[in-house]
Amino acid sequence: MPRVLLIHRKPEIAEERARRLRSAGVEAEAYPAVGPSAFRTIRANPPDAILIDLTELPSYGRVMGALLREQKATRPIPLVFLKGDPEKAARVRELLPDAVFATWPDVMPAVLRAIRKAPVSPSLPQAPAVPLAQKLRIRPDSMVAILQAPANLAAIIGTLPQGARLQKQIGDAATILLFVKSAAALGRALPAVAPEMKRGRTLWICWPKRTSTQPCDLTLPRIREMAAPYNLVDSKLCAMDETWSATAITIRRKTR
Repeated sequence: MPRVLLIHRKPEIAEERARRLRSAGVEAEAYPAVGPSAFRTIRANPPDAILIDLTELPSYGRVMGALLREQKATRPIPLVFLKGDPEKAARVRELLPDAVFATWPDVMPAVLRAIRKAPVSPSLPQAPAVPLAQKLRIRPDSMVAILQAPANLAAIIGTLPQGARLQKQIGDAATILLFVKSAAALGRALPAVAPEMKRGRTLWICWPKRTSTQPCDLTLPRIREMAAPYNLVDSKLCAMDETWSATAITIRRKTR
C-alpha cells in the first residue's frame, strides 16, 4: 500500500483529504506544518509520494514543492499537485515540469502513476525569470518602506519599476518590506507595524529560508500565528533569493 503525504495550507483540510484518501485504500497522512521539525520528519521517513493541494493559496503549494525539490534528501519523492486555478497551476508546471498534475476525481491514478514513473533525476525548480519587484507587487512611482534591511538589499531587490522609491520609514508607502531573522525580532516589530496597516497596503514579512545558512526559528505557521492577533492574514508566498522568503500580509477582509 503506497504511503502519501498530503500538503494543504490549512492542516485541518489536509487531514480531511487524507482521510478521504485512506478510505480509497491509500496510507495517507497530513503534513504537520508545525515548524522546523516537519521537514526533518519527511527526510527521516520519506513517503512514496507527496500530494500538494493548489486549490487554495496556490503560492503556498508552489513554494512547498520548490522547497522539497531544493533539498537533496526530499528531491526524489514524486510530487503530485491538485490543480485549482488553471493559470496558477501552469506556473507551478513551469517551475516543476516533471511533477504530476490532477484533479480530485482522478487523484488516485495520478498518485500511482507518479510513484510508478518517478523521475530518475528529478529537476531542480526552474523558476521563470520574473523580476522580484513584480513578485512583490511594487508598481511604478510607488513608495516602498524597507525596515531592518540586510546589507545586500540592493542585490536582493534588483531593478525597481520606473519612479519607484525606497524609504526607511513607513510614511505613505503602499508596500512594506520587514526583514526579520527570528520570532523574537518579529514579535518586537509587529506592535509598531500592525497599526500602520490599512486597505491597499501590503506588508511583506521576509525571513531566512530553512535551506539558507542563516539560523532562523521562523516558519510560515509561526508567522501566521503571530500576525493573527493583529487581524492580519497571509495571502501570498514569494522566494526572494537563495536566502530570503517572504509572505504578503494584509488586513483580514472582514475588518477592512
